[in-house]
Amino acid sequence: MKKLSIRRCEIVSLLEKDGTVLFDTDNMKEVLKKDCIKDYCYIIHDKDRYSKAEEKRNPDHKQGELKPPHIHLLLRFENNQPQKLDCVAKWFHVAPNFVNKITGDWEDACLYQIHFNAPDKYQYPVEEVTCSFDYQELLEDAEKGDKITKIIQRILDGEIREYNKTLEIDNMLLVDYSRKIAEAFKVRSEYLQATQKDRNTECIYITGGSGTGKTSLAKKIAQSKGYSFFISSGSNDVMDGYGQEDCLILDDVRPSCMGLSDLLKMLDPHTASSIKSRYKNKYLNCRLVILTTVLNIDEFYTNVFAEQKEPVTQLKRRCQTYIKMYPNTILVSVWDDKTMQYINPVSYKNPVLNQYIPEQNKEKKDIRERVEELMPFLELSDNERIETDTFTLEKLHTPIDRETVSEEEYQALMEPVGTEKESGGKSS
Repeated sequence: MKKLSIRRCEIVSLLEKDGTVLFDTDNMKEVLKKDCIKDYCYIIHDKDRYSKAEEKRNPDHKQGELKPPHIHLLLRFENNQPQKLDCVAKWFHVAPNFVNKITGDWEDACLYQIHFNAPDKYQYPVEEVTCSFDYQELLEDAEKGDKITKIIQRILDGEIREYNKTLEIDNMLLVDYSRKIAEAFKVRSEYLQATQKDRNTECIYITGGSGTGKTSLAKKIAQSKGYSFFISSGSNDVMDGYGQEDCLILDDVRPSCMGLSDLLKMLDPHTASSIKSRYKNKYLNCRLVILTTVLNIDEFYTNVFAEQKEPVTQLKRRCQTYIKMYPNTILVSVWDDKTMQYINPVSYKNPVLNQYIPEQNKEKKDIRERVEELMPFLELSDNERIETDTFTLEKLHTPIDRETVSEEEYQALMEPVGTEKESGGKSS
């Protein structure tokens, strides 16, 4: 019979029985000096207890009783020096049946030394392990691996989404396992595309002039519903950076940003879809989509889809809520599928702008505070040391050509309004 060659093995043996030594640890230490042994790792288990299953197999092994002290010795041989199992048994003076070939991962076998991967058993401290390598480093890698396995599962379950990954995942793990994490998000997206064809998405169209608070209102709507939100850039790739947030805000969307097909798919309230993006298509199944633009809905449609045969109602019926914003008021209307038009709007106060309009006008002291904050190295000119609030904006903003203006004229221009220039003669 051909003798078995092994590259990795484990020896498990009682240390003694009835006063008889069954495993000689002094001999072991000498054997471990052999050149063919690349790595070794051992520990004495003296706090293990019999389980219910072990008692069932052998009634003498009562559940909860301590097992006799025994050693777990792992050996890994050099790649070009596999050893015969029988020879290894002779080295340690044990029967061949005490030597077992390791068929799984070497790292898993090492971690079992302290029962890291057997949480139901006694957890031995790392200090009790003796090995030829850095066991602490192996343990830290295993702990990271254990964490990343749990993180991957949370991604696949939809608990972690791309937009909040930096809040839910340790940043070092994000760096060390970036490829695996990215693959998990990809698998999650593919799973959703395959299983979730339907959606219930609300679409809102907000139009108004610059500075009327369109974006602020869009964010306020999302926040009031407790939704995470993503604000798209004004580039041609509006989905760039989208990470499966609940609300997609297409901010200041321009007619050139996307084609008709993509826009209608994005705004479809009932069908989830994949939207074209620069590097990879993005699966979109959010709860709310909000468009903000300076163009009213008819102008927007005309600018984007003038050459398309689709009627404007395709866009309007998707945007069930239509909002027009003015500095002081907001007009809100909804789409009527029966009449196929927006009904007469209801007027509301604009609550957004008041948050940003200061109660008091700016004064010269505000300039000085700003300079002190940003440019504390500047020093007031002699003229500015005279406290005055009557210095006109005309003087501040009138360009002065120093080459054509005399020093006396320049000083006169820089004098505060309402003061007379002191001179030896009479004032004119």
